[in-house]
Amino acid sequence: MKDVAAAAGVSIKTVSRVVNGEDQVSPGTRQVVEDAVLRLGYVRNEHAAALRRTVDR
Repeated sequence: MKDVAAAAGVSIKTVSRVVNGEDQVSPGTRQVVEDAVLRLGYVRNEHAAALRRTVDR
């Protein structure tokens, strides 16, 4: 996520919002982040996401 954020010129939280499908991101910013995700080949780590959900409970 750090690399995607740097490439897109946004915060890691913004990348997180886009990757998680949250709607607090403007369409333009979302597109920039999605382009960076594709360009860098970012793939969300589902195991880490599941672990995070378990720990946050």
